[in-house]
Amino acid sequence: MKKIIRALALILALSLALSLLAGCGGQSQSAEPAPTKAPEMSEELESELNAFSDEVIDPDLTCTITLGNWPADTAPASELAVFEGYKATMAKQYPNVTLVPDYYSYTLSNYVPMAKGGTAPSIFQPPFTDPQLLISQGLVGDVTDALAACGALEKFSPSYVEMLADENGRIYGLPRDGYVLGMHLNVALFREAGLVTEDGLPMIPTTLQELAEYGQIIREKTGKAGLVFPASETYGGWLFTNIAWNFGCVGDSALEYQDETGRWVCNFTSPEAIAAMEYMRDLRWKYDILNADATTTDWAGSHSLLGTGEAAMNFAADDSVDQPTANKGLPLEDFALVPFPAGPAGRYALAGGTCYMFSPDITPDQATALMAYLRILGKLPFLDDDIIAGMRADYAAKRDRGAPVLPAISAWNDEEYNAAKQAIIDEYCNVDMRLYNDFFDSISEGTITLRAEEPVFAQQLYRELTAVIQRVITRENADIYKAMNEAQESFQEYLDDEINNA
Repeated sequence: MKKIIRALALILALSLALSLLAGCGGQSQSAEPAPTKAPEMSEELESELNAFSDEVIDPDLTCTITLGNWPADTAPASELAVFEGYKATMAKQYPNVTLVPDYYSYTLSNYVPMAKGGTAPSIFQPPFTDPQLLISQGLVGDVTDALAACGALEKFSPSYVEMLADENGRIYGLPRDGYVLGMHLNVALFREAGLVTEDGLPMIPTTLQELAEYGQIIREKTGKAGLVFPASETYGGWLFTNIAWNFGCVGDSALEYQDETGRWVCNFTSPEAIAAMEYMRDLRWKYDILNADATTTDWAGSHSLLGTGEAAMNFAADDSVDQPTANKGLPLEDFALVPFPAGPAGRYALAGGTCYMFSPDITPDQATALMAYLRILGKLPFLDDDIIAGMRADYAAKRDRGAPVLPAISAWNDEEYNAAKQAIIDEYCNVDMRLYNDFFDSISEGTITLRAEEPVFAQQLYRELTAVIQRVITRENADIYKAMNEAQESFQEYLDDEINNA
């Protein structure tokens, strides 16, 4: 039950944070979009990077930290410039702390051997699905004392403490950001298909049935995929759970639940789950709106197909809006973020996020240095000149590289900090908020219900469901009930081995 409590707590935290969101002030009607790509750092960004203090804060702190959150070499110049600015500021304020840039793309499977072998970066960024597992296996470092020493511990949202602490209340991470799953739209394809309003805005599919119908029109009018669906690895099952909730796989019909004895039960063969999988089949065989290579498309590939104009819609969240735009060249005026479409049983959307965690062998000095580093990045809830400079540089870089600057989901309880951050976002806003307001309004106004991911062994659950999806979209006459029953038996055996009989 503790996992369920943590999941519900995260939903509450995200709901409260999102209720404070405001649009990019005054720019909701006719904001001028930024260039898709900036070939070099703007004067404004350079000015923001020069605003950090040169004052030495602690000349005695001595250690080396490896920065696993460093941008890849292929990242936009403005993003790399920002991180070089952060590094230069650390060198001035903490002259005996050595920072080693190390781009690291976290996955659970590649992190575990690194942590056990002593090669994990000092700081990395896992999703909120993994902290409790990493903590329970001793694969991450305790930073409670460092958080307390810098004054951040008291500003934590209690629900995030639940997500990032062990049973004794010791904390092993801190939140980077939250997200809510919705849909990314390639507005240019909507225009080409004639699916726009009198104002030239895309006609948003408000239901899963409309999504299928609009996708069919887009396929017929443009020849492109109406919907890109990444059905490889665990991605397909992950997205399918959100579809299944909207078909009624919640409460007594949930995909997994605890019975009256406390035993975890897999429930893939409920009428609601079968109906959701039949919908997946229809997307492929009745409406023919899916990308041709769905079984090999991953998360990055889905963003690429949308950004390059090969697909019109993609299930994705507010934390990845830079992928099809800044990274793949889709102009901001041709991009929209909209709510997850409703199903026969209502409208639900996944709420999750990303956190910062630390290597298991982290020392107290390294933990102190990493808190200083995160303060410079503007990721700790304080307001001083360096914090403001860090936030301003972050959003200036987003605008420089053509990424949408949007309202943020805050994980901290400090109202002054949240208000100051939103004011900076308003200043750097570079989009027409009419392409985003429906998404944020659906959350702040409560017209969509936020849910956390499935509570136990979610990644294995996704893997089983992805296999079913792959069968259904490659075999027109696949027996859906049989496939779902086989997946149910397999996952039930996994649950019994891992938790019920442990």
